[in-house]
Amino acid sequence: MTIAATVIRQIQTALTVPETGGILGVRAGRVVSEFHHDSTGTTTERNYIPDTESLNAVLRDWQRRGIEFVGFVHSHRADKKNLSKLDIRYAEKIKTHCGMSEILMLIYLPDDKTIHKYIL
Repeated sequence: MTIAATVIRQIQTALTVPETGGILGVRAGRVVSEFHHDSTGTTTERNYIPDTESLNAVLRDWQRRGIEFVGFVHSHRADKKNLSKLDIRYAEKIKTHCGMSEILMLIYLPDDKTIHKYIL
């Protein structure tokens, strides 16, 4: 799955500190063309907890507009480029709940502006 340059720039602009995030979508094909920053999610020094009520409203809007939800992005500290066990558990729950065959998980490191892509 490819990520559009505009989405990469939006992620870099929105996720400036560790433990923030958002959702990702596609309009057609396998190019991630949509990003919604979860600006109302709960963040701590060690965790990002999505605002599911707000994100579900965005997902309903996306569905009406023909945008398919494909996954999440969230930021980590520079030394944590891999998914945590909690990240994997959360992704698997969403994948099952949504009937998805795969889910895209991006880890963004604001310190060096790198994105690490995982498909579960």
